[in-house]
Amino acid sequence: MSKLLRFKCPNCGKVQDVQGDGPCWKCHTMVTLPPDGVIQIYRMSSCGGIGRSMEIFLNGIRLGILKYDDTIRIPVPYGHYSVLMKFLDHKLSKYKGVGLEFDVTPYNRIVYLKAARVIPGYGTNTTILEPATAEEMRPL
Repeated sequence: MSKLLRFKCPNCGKVQDVQGDGPCWKCHTMVTLPPDGVIQIYRMSSCGGIGRSMEIFLNGIRLGILKYDDTIRIPVPYGHYSVLMKFLDHKLSKYKGVGLEFDVTPYNRIVYLKAARVIPGYGTNTTILEPATAEEMRPL
């Protein structure tokens, strides 16, 4: 089974997971996903076994959540991107995330990222995001 792709509808702004090109689930506008590149993010499991969802921000735009020990692929056109992940909470100001900036180019079409909670301090709310290789990613 193929993993879904996450995108935000340019017409209504609905964030959704789809198999490929097709209509938006909310406004039924036909959407074509960019064929250029893919950002694949893996929400690593924590050593303490506490699983909390993280919110994904791509260039400052919220793209939903990523559940504990899960993987998502985001299709993107070539360009410069900034990804930030924070724990899901009503008051995000008290949660810290370390962002990561990178370029998606014809020579670097697939970008692999790993997201985790900072290990020092059992109850820390700071997240880290680091580059990864295809071998370090969870199988789709």
